[in-house]
Amino acid sequence: MAAVLSAVFVVAPAARQVWAYTSTESGTLSGGSGERPVAAVEIDAGGADVRVTPRSDRQVVYRAEVRWSLTAPEIEESWLGDTLKLTPRCPAVGAVVESGLGCSVDLGVTVPAGIPVKVSAGSGTVDISGLAGAVDAEVGAGRLRLTALRGPLRASVGSGSLEASGLSSPQADLRAGAGSAVARFAAPPQQVTARAGAGHLRLTVPAATRFRVTDRAGTGRCDVAPGMHDPAAPGRLDISADSGRAEAAY
Repeated sequence: MAAVLSAVFVVAPAARQVWAYTSTESGTLSGGSGERPVAAVEIDAGGADVRVTPRSDRQVVYRAEVRWSLTAPEIEESWLGDTLKLTPRCPAVGAVVESGLGCSVDLGVTVPAGIPVKVSAGSGTVDISGLAGAVDAEVGAGRLRLTALRGPLRASVGSGSLEASGLSSPQADLRAGAGSAVARFAAPPQQVTARAGAGHLRLTVPAATRFRVTDRAGTGRCDVAPGMHDPAAPGRLDISADSGRAEAAY
């Protein structure tokens, strides 16, 4: 289904610089999978802001609020088998969106709750909530927020931040490069991998949760709550830090 654009013309105030005397337009893009079966969704967000939430039917539907100065942004839809990929683009610069002067995209996507979702972003904010399927989310210098996820989880930030809460994922792979990550589990996970590079990662689990713990630190520091390690526990925690800090607490 091709994206549909509705636009509103807004005259921007005159700027002191001659090159900045231009117009700004805003509009809405919408589209999705239509009647085509979809088994997974991938979003290559660039610098766009993205929100992913569940829906009760089998369709994928998106709506994007966009602003631009030169050429209207677009949401590129592509298929690989039954996987739908969405890529916000700024045609004026021929690249994925780097939100800022001249182009910005705020993309909301609703997906069937149980299908796998993969999101990669640079400097934008990614917010994913309420999904039961596998989630794979990677953000560079932006912000990643995860809420009430129930499926297998892989989440990674570079110099940005990760905030996760209400997790009941059975397996989780959490990584923070030079940034920060905080993950709160509402139910005991079966297996967790937690890696901190030069940044800070902290995860919390319900009281009395036990793991077979493996911890490693380079020049950094790993802290595991007293009593969390149990060689006979069915769950497993692999936690490490290079030059940063990684914590596991109740």
